[in-house]
Amino acid sequence: MKADAQYGASPGLDDGWLGVIDFLSDWYWEQDENLRFTMMTGRGIRERTSAPSPLIGKLRWEQERIWDINDPSWEEHKAMLHARKPFTDFTYKITARNGELRYLSISGQPFFDKHGHFSGYRGIGRDVTREVRARLRRTIEHAVTQTLATTDSISECAPQIIETICDTLGWTCGAYWEYKQKDNALECIECWSNGAPGAEDFIQSRKVCALVSQTDANLACAAWLKGETIWIPDLAEQNREAGQQFPTSGNLHSAFALPVKADGKVISVLEFYSDHIHQPDTELLECSAFIANQIAQFSQLIRAREALRQSEERFRSLIELSSDWVWEQDEQFRFTFFEGNKGMQERLGISPTSRIGLRRWDIPALNLNEDDWERHHAQLARHEVFNDFIIRRTDELGRERWMAISGKPVFDSNGQFKGYRGIAKDITERKNSEQHIQYLATHDALTGLPNRPMFSELLNQAIHAAKRYERKFAVLFIDLDRFKLINDSLGHDAGDMLLKTAATRLQRCIRASDVVARLGGDEFVVLAQGIEHEKDVERVADKILKTLFKPVALLGQECRVTGSIGICMYPAHARDEQSLMKFADAAMYQAKEAGKNQYRFYSEAAQSKSLERMTMESSLRRAVERKQFFLHFQAKLDLKTRKITGVEALLRWQHPELGLISPTKFIGLAEETGLIIPISRWVLHTACMQNMAWQKAGLPPLCMAVNISARQFEDQHFLDDISSALKVSGMPAHLLELELTESMVILQPERAIGILKELKQLGVRLAIDDFGTGYSSLAQLKNYPIDTLKVDRSFIQDIPNNEDDKTMTRAIISMGKSLGLTVVAEGVETQEQQTFLRENACDETQGFYFSRPVESAGIEALLRSHRA
Repeated sequence: MKADAQYGASPGLDDGWLGVIDFLSDWYWEQDENLRFTMMTGRGIRERTSAPSPLIGKLRWEQERIWDINDPSWEEHKAMLHARKPFTDFTYKITARNGELRYLSISGQPFFDKHGHFSGYRGIGRDVTREVRARLRRTIEHAVTQTLATTDSISECAPQIIETICDTLGWTCGAYWEYKQKDNALECIECWSNGAPGAEDFIQSRKVCALVSQTDANLACAAWLKGETIWIPDLAEQNREAGQQFPTSGNLHSAFALPVKADGKVISVLEFYSDHIHQPDTELLECSAFIANQIAQFSQLIRAREALRQSEERFRSLIELSSDWVWEQDEQFRFTFFEGNKGMQERLGISPTSRIGLRRWDIPALNLNEDDWERHHAQLARHEVFNDFIIRRTDELGRERWMAISGKPVFDSNGQFKGYRGIAKDITERKNSEQHIQYLATHDALTGLPNRPMFSELLNQAIHAAKRYERKFAVLFIDLDRFKLINDSLGHDAGDMLLKTAATRLQRCIRASDVVARLGGDEFVVLAQGIEHEKDVERVADKILKTLFKPVALLGQECRVTGSIGICMYPAHARDEQSLMKFADAAMYQAKEAGKNQYRFYSEAAQSKSLERMTMESSLRRAVERKQFFLHFQAKLDLKTRKITGVEALLRWQHPELGLISPTKFIGLAEETGLIIPISRWVLHTACMQNMAWQKAGLPPLCMAVNISARQFEDQHFLDDISSALKVSGMPAHLLELELTESMVILQPERAIGILKELKQLGVRLAIDDFGTGYSSLAQLKNYPIDTLKVDRSFIQDIPNNEDDKTMTRAIISMGKSLGLTVVAEGVETQEQQTFLRENACDETQGFYFSRPVESAGIEALLRSHRA
């Protein structure tokens, strides 16, 4: 094959290879022994020129619109051809049919006949415009960045920047204009040209018209006013159309002007001209935008440097007029000079003459004792330098001031100690700030009460004092009841208002010797000192409960909050901090379980309850790991058609030792510990799988309702869990109904609406469970894409005997229907209740009267018997 390439009779390619060439962006060419083109084919050449190629019969350098034909690189290329040598990647520029500058790369190989006589060249060509432009852009950007990094002003480096751009891209000349605010005009700062014809005329015109205003016909001025890059491919054509808008030399054809902006305002303009016609070049425009940004940043840096220099000058002036006090002492450490500016004397209330002749320790200090003064005196006796010796004193106006004093010993030419000199600074504001920071570190930011670390310190102090003086005291652990419901329903602002109100009321309940602190969340603690008997602390607890129960106005709604209090006595119940707090906490939980709004003293029973709670939490974690949960299902009945419309999945826990545990005993704990997330995920997947199992057994499709917990709704993977359950089970999305509580959707309405909309896009149904027990209203719920409204069982259980419940239920059904919602009544246990609901147009019921919660087999039997 190689021999054929050198001496073959036919220099060209066969039809098969020519067909391949047609699919490539490159093109194939051949030349005869006189270097004139005999063939040129390929998609690349057809896209660039008309067919047949106008180059057939011509030399390469005879093609039209070629650039830089006198460039030395052409002479080197011709020499290679005459020497019959192969060449690779010879790159030159041409103007395309659309006027755009293109870069072509040619590679060729000479071929010879069978006698070794030169027959011509053949090779390939390709358009490398994109690669060349990218390389040139990098070159320009690097060069401009380097230039800016080594200069102190734009005017110094502007010619070099212009030259770099022109020289790299083949433009002829350029200028740099700066905006002068005082003249509201542009001033030409620097010009550059490559000396081509017409370029010197351009330079001369810029020197003559160095200042242009808004009314002048000038390209840079136009870019300044528009605030945008202006590109003119053909100045002659532009000027004919616009009536000589931009006067220039006839040898310059294309131009563009680039405004440089800082803080949204044009601060300068770069202007360029070329003796060729250039169509708008995206690569050059992007490169120019980068350069403009670099120049803008550099200009801002220069301004910042100048501002810093001026600031340093002002700072030096201030140092020279320092407000610090200057003092001197003799060898006996008596003040011989004590002076400060007049404003400082008035602010500090100090008379300089009153210090003369005194030693520092002759003036009383509030923060130093005799030992402190002795150490300072010894330091002076050793002639040591000292810094920031802190003194707190009362000035002549009775105000406390903090001073930081620094001094240096003074020696004469013989090395003899002559005394001290130094400065004194007023640091009162700094000390006050430190005290404020200390206060913030030890007090709750919301209520202003001592926080947990501060209370721990105070409690330990009380323990030490009680041990030493055989005293008694009590710790009252207070937790607000139903606070989470109020916080979730009315929002965090309302919750914060309630916490501040509770803190104020607690402070009013205690004596001056007692301490109330906020431990975090809705937990408070009171340290009641000097308590001898339990009846004394009972009076305190009763007072706290009565005070907390008073109504509170929160965002236009009147609310009442109660508290549960756990009490631990020292030393009867515990003698250390950890035990006192733990036992009081355990007693508080006992008060909550007893019905809330009451107090309990610590007892072994309370401790047992606390241990039981810890045991329950541990068992709950094992239940998640060992899959001890299962589901019961309760059917829902359509009151009009008497058909079973769906079921609700209900979680059950079968403890290996304790047996079946009610959800009321572990759901709240699961919420607190976060275990509700994996448990809820299991419920969701299991319920969907069971629904599909019923369908595979020949039962009709049912809507499966699954309760969603608050923490599950807030989990970032919630939507993914829903999608996964539907995908894995294969259950259609419209058969899944998610039951949410009111507080979930009104706590963060914007976020809730976003999540609910995404759920609706998945195709699932949405229901509000236990409606009527929260703080929302149907007027609020109309903003959410809800399908179903479930009336809480508390309204149903006393029907038909309780008129208020009947009225409320009618109203909820009526308003729900008016909003187009399916209304479901929960907790229906009697025929009378069901009849009332049917007569009042309730859609569906759920309760023991029709179906108790049963396992999956029970639902299957119910469905078959009900259908029969």
